[in-house]
Amino acid sequence: MLLTARAELCPTIATIAPEEPARFNPECLEELCLKIGEVRAEAEVALALHRISEVLPTLDATCRRSGREFVVALEHLCKDADLIGMATLARVARDVLETYIAGNEVGFSATMARLDRVGERSIHAVWDLEDLSG
Repeated sequence: MLLTARAELCPTIATIAPEEPARFNPECLEELCLKIGEVRAEAEVALALHRISEVLPTLDATCRRSGREFVVALEHLCKDADLIGMATLARVARDVLETYIAGNEVGFSATMARLDRVGERSIHAVWDLEDLSG
């Protein structure tokens, strides 16, 4: 009887696993190709992807080490993401920057976690797109 009463007072805790699709804007790549040519655009995409994949895992340590360096890293991340059409990644990185500058610790923690999730999905989305195009 006592176990039944406790079970009623303690509802089951649900575990949620946030899933968010990476939004990719292929028009940005088309514009880049028209502006600088397909070969140079392909090199720019590869370079931007490389920089993004290197900076994402280091953001936590960068933040602890230097606030200014963290802000610069986020600004570069936004620029690279915008350049190659990673719309969601750019928006989330801006949200991280906004919460950091505002000193919103809860919002900052939440947006940093979201940046980790979106970052990986975004990188894979572009790699998958490149695989499809040959």
